Amino acid sequence: MSANRRRMIVSLNTWFSDVVFTSTFPDLELVSDQGWEQLELWAEEQLIFSVNLYVNENGRIYWTNLGQVMEQYMIENQLSFASFSLRDLTVVVAENRFRRDFVAVFSSYFMDDYAEAFIEENFLTTLSAKQISTLAYDMVPFISKKGEDITSRHHVVFYADGVLEAMDWETAETEEKDIALHNINVSAKYYVSEIQESYPGKEIKLLSFSVSVGPRNITYYVTDRKNLTQMFFINAFNVFELFEVQGITTTKTKVERDTAVVNHREVFYDRTIEKSYEVQTSALSSPVKDWVEQFLFSPLVKMFDPNADSINEMAEILITESTCEISNSNTELSKVKFTWKYADVYPRINSIKRKTEGSFSQQFEFQFK
Repeated sequence: MSANRRRMIVSLNTWFSDVVFTSTFPDLELVSDQGWEQLELWAEEQLIFSVNLYVNENGRIYWTNLGQVMEQYMIENQLSFASFSLRDLTVVVAENRFRRDFVAVFSSYFMDDYAEAFIEENFLTTLSAKQISTLAYDMVPFISKKGEDITSRHHVVFYADGVLEAMDWETAETEEKDIALHNINVSAKYYVSEIQESYPGKEIKLLSFSVSVGPRNITYYVTDRKNLTQMFFINAFNVFELFEVQGITTTKTKVERDTAVVNHREVFYDRTIEKSYEVQTSALSSPVKDWVEQFLFSPLVKMFDPNADSINEMAEILITESTCEISNSNTELSKVKFTWKYADVYPRINSIKRKTEGSFSQQFEFQFK
């Protein structure tokens, strides 16, 4: 049989949706009338994976673990979704070639929902409510499809000179691309500035704000609590998300010294200092407990810095140890303990703030015996 007449892939026996999570992408069964096939996975018109597979005695080919290949591509390119296609280029005549196009949404956790329904109804986070401090900010990402109404609606609750008030506004927009990722930047500082335009001269205390796009909704409760641990981490959908919990942090410094004998004297020839931070969180609510797992297992975590121009400029940290014992009891409080350290090897000294007025710039602290 000539190459032009070969049918090669007769059919794809495995069904999957046009929009699918990487974590639920199935192993594929394909049918061929040949002894082997050269199969390829393309992403955004770029070949990322190619394999030669032999056909078994029943005319079947099994192609497995493609979800992991797609996840690795999206991690390397910092994508939450991508357009892929399965192809067989063994056939010479283009119209006879097998091709299956689809969109994969990154998900490092198994999801019960269909991907298309999930992205239409949810932001790319597993929380619908979270806290945020007055100096922090967060990104609210979502995926939309062409023609979708992506008007963002904002609702704020606040005190104006001690009087409880509320405001609403929206920004109208319609999606023009086939599929796209959007990020809504939110912060207490931004909402306070918006409120003050309508309440000039009044003291504003922001209590909460909500953001919604279509059926998607998330609410932030503003807090001025102390002892907050604030970080950004890559969540289950491969996007950065603010991690902010209250807890007690214990700093631990470990110094190791190596010695050698020189001229009958023992001297140090190498010293290393490792500083780590142990965090014991306060009691966590049920939705937050599951969300904390994403933080502990995240491939990339950054220390929040309000003065940094972007997350990329923030210092990378490593979660070295964690204890996450979560109970489904209504009477037991669930807490999480984890230890982290900076990824670079240089020990850090906290910035020193001194008063400059007068002769005595800093209060002397006596050591108690």
